[in-house]
Amino acid sequence: MGSEDGIIAGCIVPHPPLLIPAIGGKEREKVRSTYMAMEELSHELAGLQPDVLVMISPHTPPYRDAFIVKPDPVLGGSFASFGQPQVRISKQNDVELAAAMVETAESEGFPLLSQHAASSRLSAPGEELDHGLLVPLYYLDHSFETPVVCLSISGLTYESHFRLGSIARTACEKLARRAVFVASGDLSHRLIRGAPAGYSPQGEEFDNTIVEIVREGRFEAINEIPEDLVEAAGECGFRSIHAMWGALKDGPLTNSVLSYEGPFGVGYLVSLTLA
Repeated sequence: MGSEDGIIAGCIVPHPPLLIPAIGGKEREKVRSTYMAMEELSHELAGLQPDVLVMISPHTPPYRDAFIVKPDPVLGGSFASFGQPQVRISKQNDVELAAAMVETAESEGFPLLSQHAASSRLSAPGEELDHGLLVPLYYLDHSFETPVVCLSISGLTYESHFRLGSIARTACEKLARRAVFVASGDLSHRLIRGAPAGYSPQGEEFDNTIVEIVREGRFEAINEIPEDLVEAAGECGFRSIHAMWGALKDGPLTNSVLSYEGPFGVGYLVSLTLA
């Protein structure tokens, strides 16, 4: 374990609610590889002793032209919309780090805004954490406990998402935080006939490309993926991955693909990259 501050690792995690036992039931066994990998990831991250998890979710209500960081001291959410309101998670927010990210962004003229859940028409009171955050936290909380900082994606460019990750890294270094960047996102939603977004043969092509890039740590290659392939795949995690790449400092990376599968037509990737 290194002693450096900043973003010490990044991980890509899926967020299907069926990974939660109370929701998935027997169907959860069809994604056994995924939930076992999430448990392994939790143990691996615990060994790094992070101070904070910097998380980004494509299901946090996005803005077209800005990114959002949640500022509330305590962030919570439940799986009520999936029929399990008793499964609830509450986390301390690293408000100092969230403010430092906004300050860093302002100094660079970058559109990162602090957004209280109560002022968002899309957020129910007390439900600041969407399932893109709740599902990975359900597993990560098994092995260790840290505060979080929660970011949204936006309608801005992939390069802007990369810059968001870079701003997160700069703020972590300023405050001497040992942070793990958690990129929540599923891959293609079109892997099989009957998949949630319909079927496209390009779904498998997209997922195979992403898995290979992550396994080899060639994150710059995500900029070479044609936009028509991204669109055809029907993904929801591509922008999160760009942000994670921006958060990882230049230099050698140690990359592991812990699991990949798509039995329901949606690609679930669990990976860990050590900076």
